[in-house]
Amino acid sequence: MNERDMSLLKAVSEAVKEQLSALQEKYLSELKEQSDELSRLRNLVEEHKKSVPEMDSVVRSVLEKITVPAAPELPDIGKMVNDAVAEIPAPVAPAPPELPDIAKMVRDAVADVEIPKPAPHPDIAKMVKDAVAELPKPTDGEPGEDGKDALQLEIMPEIFPEKSYPRGSYAIHSGGLWRSYQKTAGMTGWECLVDGISSIDISQSDERHFTVVATKSSGEKTEKSFSVPVMIYRDIFKEGQKYYPGDSVTWGGSVWYCHLETGDKPGEAGSKGWKLAVKRGRDARVK
Repeated sequence: MNERDMSLLKAVSEAVKEQLSALQEKYLSELKEQSDELSRLRNLVEEHKKSVPEMDSVVRSVLEKITVPAAPELPDIGKMVNDAVAEIPAPVAPAPPELPDIAKMVRDAVADVEIPKPAPHPDIAKMVKDAVAELPKPTDGEPGEDGKDALQLEIMPEIFPEKSYPRGSYAIHSGGLWRSYQKTAGMTGWECLVDGISSIDISQSDERHFTVVATKSSGEKTEKSFSVPVMIYRDIFKEGQKYYPGDSVTWGGSVWYCHLETGDKPGEAGSKGWKLAVKRGRDARVK
C-alpha cells in the first residue's frame, strides 16, 4: 500500500466516522424525545386517574335520581272467576244409560253352557239285586262249610286308600259306586261301576270369562268356558284396540257403550258396535 492509498483510506475513515457520529447524535436526540413523550403521557395518566370519580359514588348518585314506578293495581282474579262461574248455566244432568240386566245375562250364559248333569244317586238295592241275579247260583256246600248269601253284600260308605280291601268289596267313592276286582293297594284294584259327579269347579280367567270343570268319579273331566258381558269402563278410546260387548269408553267428551265386538272409533260415520250412553255437556265460557 502506497502513501496515496493510505491518504485515501484515511479520508474515507474520517468520512465514515463523521457519518456515524451524526447518526449517533440523531439517535440520542430521538431517544430523548421519545423518553420525554413517555414521561408526558405518564403524567397525563396519573392526572387522569386523580380526576376520575369513584364508581361506587357514581352508581349511588345515579340510583338516587331514579324514580321507582308505582306498582299497577291488579284486578281481583278470584272475584272475576267467581262472577264468570256464577253466570254459567247449570248443565242438565243426562239420563243414566240403560244398563243390561246382569243377573239375566248370567242366567242365560250359564243356561247356554252344556254342563253335564250329575248322575242321579244310584239305586244301590236295585244294583245289588241285578248283580246277584247275574251271579251263578251257588251249589250246596259240604256239611260244616260256612256259606254267605249274595244279598248279604255290604257297601261301604267310602274308601280309605291307606287300607287294603279284599276282592269283591263294594264302596261309595267320589260320588260313584266302586268294586274291588283284586286285593287292593291304595286305589289299585278298584274299578268304577257307576260313574257319578265328584266335583264341579268354576274359575275366572279375567273380568268376563269363566270356565266350568266337572270331574266325574272315574277322574274324567268335562270343561266348558263362557263369558258374561258385564259393563267395564276402559278409559279413553284407543285407536287400534279391540273392544268387546260390555266395554264403555270416553270419546269426544261423551261416554259410549260397546254392544258388538269392534275396533271402530265411536261416533264416526260407518262406525259399528257403539251406542251413545252419556252425551257431552256444553262447554263453560268465562266472560
